[in-house]
Amino acid sequence: MDILKQQLMQLACEGWNQASCQCYQAKLLCDLKHCFSTEELFHKYFTQVHAVGSPVYTEMLQASRMSAQQKLQLVLDQLGTYVDQHHFLQTKATANYRLWGNLAPMSKFNLLFRSYVLQYYRRSFPREKLLANNITDFARRLNLFRGYLDRQAIYYLRTTYAEQPNDFLRVLAYVSQVKGLEIDYETGANYHNRHLKGQSDFIPQNMKLQLAKKSSYNNFSRYNDARMVEFIVNLETLNFVSQWDVLRLKSTGKYLSDPTCYTKEELSAIADTESFNYGIPHGKGYVPWRYRNSHRDLDGVNPLESDLRKYAKKYWLASPDAHKVKGGHGDLVSSGGIKDIIYWKSIPDNKRLELYHGYTTWLFKNKIPATGFAKYYEEILEKK
Repeated sequence: MDILKQQLMQLACEGWNQASCQCYQAKLLCDLKHCFSTEELFHKYFTQVHAVGSPVYTEMLQASRMSAQQKLQLVLDQLGTYVDQHHFLQTKATANYRLWGNLAPMSKFNLLFRSYVLQYYRRSFPREKLLANNITDFARRLNLFRGYLDRQAIYYLRTTYAEQPNDFLRVLAYVSQVKGLEIDYETGANYHNRHLKGQSDFIPQNMKLQLAKKSSYNNFSRYNDARMVEFIVNLETLNFVSQWDVLRLKSTGKYLSDPTCYTKEELSAIADTESFNYGIPHGKGYVPWRYRNSHRDLDGVNPLESDLRKYAKKYWLASPDAHKVKGGHGDLVSSGGIKDIIYWKSIPDNKRLELYHGYTTWLFKNKIPATGFAKYYEEILEKK
């Protein structure tokens, strides 16, 4: 029991309160009854505690009886997060905690973390653009931490389903193994299909996938996982478009965050990158009244972005939706899902620009949000 006392003392020094430590002790003592190697079990539990998002860590966080803000602060502090001179979120090499390598996209930890953000800001800042009106170190770190949850989701899929030939099939493989999980293809992707100013031959290159399409919990629950995790997928390669594929990791363990060190092509991926959603995007899905505008207020907070992404967005611009503005953006993949992908990929390269312009003209003329290319193909092109 001397080992347990030492562990509990260290956990207290690392920010865990009495309720959390009692949870740790209770779980450990319960498993000791069925364990032949006491030393091995102590090591296993203590290792899991220092893996943010692991089952032991998640249970301790949930049992802590801390306020939502205290829980969020604990996670950010234990990971050693800080904002550098370019407003990019870094983590200290000396931190004793790391994100758990087996943290899956729809994990309980991600759900809880999102719920704590919604709970804290709904009660603390009941006004428009909540995070943008609260530009503090805590708010910056919290907003930028979404990127690290994205990075982990991508890492999990690429390592768990490494045998799949592309990232899209990795997403499908993961979804097939989670009961009741569906992909949402219908949330607008114009902010993930940016183009150079004045580019007349631009055709959307990417589609947006979000998990889950519908919440696993009822509309009155404090938990909601609808459209929480996001992936941007290139339609040609079917691989992810992500800042984490172009950001350079220095020998110091820090990411190179100076915007001037990246090429225009690299900046494109940084501008189009995915974004873990604290709020609940509308898209064409249902959002309970208590979470209306939460996506706008918690995720659409440009003042809190890194200098790198702000710089990238000066080169790469987003167009408004085609049903609102003539010549605007029309999602090629939407309500049709996989069928949209198949129809679009069947179009020869030399025909795509003409057909895309026809599609966006059709959307503008009829004032309808993007349907996906398959519907336009079946209702308009096949009838000609």
